[in-house]
Amino acid sequence: MTIKLNRHISLAAITLCVAALSGCAHSPGTNDNTASSTASIEPTSKPIRWSGRHVVENHRVSFGYPSVSANMAISGGTLTMTAHSNTGNSWMAVTVDDKPPVRLQIASEPTTYTLVTDARSERKVRVSHVGETWRGIVSVDGFNLTGGEFLTAPNPPERKLLVIGDSVTCGEGVYTPTTLDCENNPRQPDSDHSYGMLLGKALNAETQLVCYGGRGVIRSWNGNTDELQAPQFFDLKIPEPGQPQADLQAFVPDTIVISLGTNDFSLGIGPLPQQEDFVGAYVSFVERLLALYPEAKIALTEGSIVNDQADPARPQKTVLRDYLLATVNTVNSPRVKAIDSPYYPGDSCDAHPTGEQHKKMAEALLQQL
Repeated sequence: MTIKLNRHISLAAITLCVAALSGCAHSPGTNDNTASSTASIEPTSKPIRWSGRHVVENHRVSFGYPSVSANMAISGGTLTMTAHSNTGNSWMAVTVDDKPPVRLQIASEPTTYTLVTDARSERKVRVSHVGETWRGIVSVDGFNLTGGEFLTAPNPPERKLLVIGDSVTCGEGVYTPTTLDCENNPRQPDSDHSYGMLLGKALNAETQLVCYGGRGVIRSWNGNTDELQAPQFFDLKIPEPGQPQADLQAFVPDTIVISLGTNDFSLGIGPLPQQEDFVGAYVSFVERLLALYPEAKIALTEGSIVNDQADPARPQKTVLRDYLLATVNTVNSPRVKAIDSPYYPGDSCDAHPTGEQHKKMAEALLQQL
C-alpha cells in the first residue's frame, strides 16, 4: 500500500494512521490538500436511469422529445454533465431532491455544466430536457462526480402515463421569465410543468410526452401534409425524418391521453378538415394503439386552444369535439373515451397556455380520468 503524506501532518498522526489503516481523523490544525477522487461515467452507465425516448450512439445519448430525463443518486460531492445541442437553443432543467429546478441553456459546443455543488449527503438528481425537438436535439457525453459516489438510480413509479400531442403538450410557453418582455424575453418552454407531467405527478405515474409543436393528425398548422404528423412521428425515437424507430414496447402505458386537432383546425389554413379524412386517420391511430397496448385506456381531448369565438362561422371546438366523438363511436371500444379540455387563451404575449393555466388543465383532466 502506498500512502501519500502531506508535509503538514504531524509524526504522531502519521503513526496512528498507518497503524489503523482505516482512515485518519485529523487533529485540530492539520490540513489535507489531497485531491478528491473523480468518477467519470458514460451516459449509458448503470447509475443513470433514462426516462423517455432517446438514441444511443458512440457512447452518447441524444434526444428531442420534451421531458426526457437522466435520473441518478449520489452520495455527495460535485456532479457535472457534458452536453451540447445541435442548435444551441435547447433548455434543460436540473432538479435536486425536491428543490426548485435550475434551468440551463445548452450550448452548441460540448460544454460542462455543474448539476450539484459540494453536496454533503445523499442527493437524488434529475436532469431533463424541457424544450421541443424543433428547438434542438440534445446530446449528453457523460457525467463526472468529484468527492462522492454514484448510487443506484431511483426507481420510477409502476404506473405509466403516455401523453401524445402538439406544442401545448410539449409545454411551449409554460415558463414565464421574472422580467417578461414579449419581444426580447418571452415565455419559454417548460415541459416538466406542462399539464401532462403535472397529471402524471398527481397520478404517481412515470410520464412520457410524445409531441411536436405545430403538428396534428393529418396536417400541420400551416396546412402542410408532407411533414411527420403524430401517427408517423409516434414510431420514432426522435421525431424527425431519418431517425431510428422506437421500441414501442419499452414503455407500456396504463393510460394514454391524446390531445390533437388544434393544428389540423388552424383557422389560418382555410376550411376545417373534412370529417372523413380526419376521423379516418384518427381511428386508424387509436386502433393501432389499442393493439399495441391491450391493457391501456385511451382518452381523447380537443386541447385548450381551440374555441368557437374566434370565428363563429368555423366553430373549431364544436366541430373538433364532434369528430372526437365520431372517432370514439367508430372505434367502439370500452377502453376509449372522449374527455373535455377547458379553453385557456394564454396571455397578450403568447396564445399558448401559461404555467398557471396548465395547472388548471391538469386538474380538469384529472377529475375526468
